[in-house]
Amino acid sequence: MIPVEKQAEPGNFNSDVRIMGLRFLKRNPHPTSKEFGKHSYWKNINSELYHLYKGICAYTGEWFSSSQSNISIDHFIPKSIAPRLAYEWDNYRLTTQKINNNKGDTIGLVDPFEVQFGWFILDFPSCLIKPNTDLPITEYEKVKFTIKVLKLNSDDEIVQNRYAIIEYFIDGDISFKFLKEKYPYIAYELERQNLINNIRDYFKKINKTT
Repeated sequence: MIPVEKQAEPGNFNSDVRIMGLRFLKRNPHPTSKEFGKHSYWKNINSELYHLYKGICAYTGEWFSSSQSNISIDHFIPKSIAPRLAYEWDNYRLTTQKINNNKGDTIGLVDPFEVQFGWFILDFPSCLIKPNTDLPITEYEKVKFTIKVLKLNSDDEIVQNRYAIIEYFIDGDISFKFLKEKYPYIAYELERQNLINNIRDYFKKINKTT
């Protein structure tokens, strides 16, 4: 995870989401999950959210195809805890359905809008994510908790996708420019660890010993 720059709400947000949502909450201040499901007006701006955040998941720092993965709007502060924020743009984080399902109603995770560069370390060649050991204990534990809840290391599909993207780069199938545009977290870690130019040799050495 790397910092995500908060984007201004689209012009149609107030009419398509907030007004209708607050009208619903006025009738039903404490909706159940099922009732929220029938009034999920935030879905009206799925395409706008995806476009403004360039299709990059706030939690993985990786691009996903809107045609192959369901666009999912995560309510950073869960609807069950703060119903009024269910219809507020600043509470939305772009993600995939898988990551959103992993997060659920869990609180206490690192906010993509507040995370700092270098908090989440990408280990090579395992492609596992680790908390930066230089972090103060509070932030360290929060990063560790976020990795666990979102299953960033325990879900094989998520880990293998990171590995595959790096292999594409190693094989020359994608450029570093493309990597920065579509997979900024991986690109940042390669750059931070000075591995842009020698990651190919680094992985070859590892593969020879396995």
